[in-house]
Amino acid sequence: MARPSSRPADPQEAPRGSISSVPMHEIEPSPVDEEEDPFESLPLPATSKKTETSSNGTNFLGLTPSRTVHLLSSIQKYATVGPSLYLALHYTNTALIPLFTQSLSKSDNLLLLTRPYYQSFPLEPVLIFLPVITHVASGIALRIYRRRQNAKRHGAETHNERRSIPWPKLSLTSALGYALYPMFVAHVLVNRITPQKVEGGSSGVGLRYFAYGVSRHPWFANLGYAAMLSVASWHFVGGAAKYLKLSREYVTDGGDWGARRRRRRGWIINAISAAVAGAWIAGGLGVIGRAKNGGWRSWETVNWDKIYQAVPVVGKWM
Repeated sequence: MARPSSRPADPQEAPRGSISSVPMHEIEPSPVDEEEDPFESLPLPATSKKTETSSNGTNFLGLTPSRTVHLLSSIQKYATVGPSLYLALHYTNTALIPLFTQSLSKSDNLLLLTRPYYQSFPLEPVLIFLPVITHVASGIALRIYRRRQNAKRHGAETHNERRSIPWPKLSLTSALGYALYPMFVAHVLVNRITPQKVEGGSSGVGLRYFAYGVSRHPWFANLGYAAMLSVASWHFVGGAAKYLKLSREYVTDGGDWGARRRRRRGWIINAISAAVAGAWIAGGLGVIGRAKNGGWRSWETVNWDKIYQAVPVVGKWM
């Protein structure tokens, strides 16, 4: 049996047209990354183009979508610092101190002593009003922006196509926040804006003013304030748990163990919210709202009647 020859093949013996028949110095170099992709010339689907634009493009501020969402989320989060400080003081004055003293006059005196520290200009707008408006506005902007990004990913260009895109899921904490905002505006209107308009200030508006209003319309005031305090308590506790990453969605364990941990975390947050709301209602309505203060007929009540009657929309019934 003849052994195969190990002698290298003669280039002249190679078939015509093969690469070995061409001298190496006559071949033009061609980098690998310049090789034409056979799929490059194919048109991309509309959804793929929209996805690439929405994920890699920037807005008029030069921010990517992920950076924009992070910025709006941070503004919404850190805008709660000032209102949280105010809430701690206000909760102490309207819930804990009345429960501890069981006295309207003592609680009102302590409120009037501490209130100038957070109701003076410019501390009050900077600490309360501007952060609350920023918190709500950034939350609305975040929902709108996320929906627009979803519309781009789905290739929705016309108004009718965008209408079919669902809004981002609304959590219970966010829903309670949107429900709380008109209640907060009404509370500020009755206790801050209207007294400023009628008397030029709210130095005489305290817990006794609140108790007098409850005594005039007990059913309306008790139901309204109980609803507002409950919504506020669940929103504040749930929001704090979310920002501290203690809420149930941050439990990452899977299976039955993870489901049990999420349920237990939800029960704990609901229990804390119920305790906060219960103490607030007991102190604000149970102690302050039930105080009579000698039948409520004095020169102060005459001025308070003028303030309540000047409240827009509902003042004519008060």
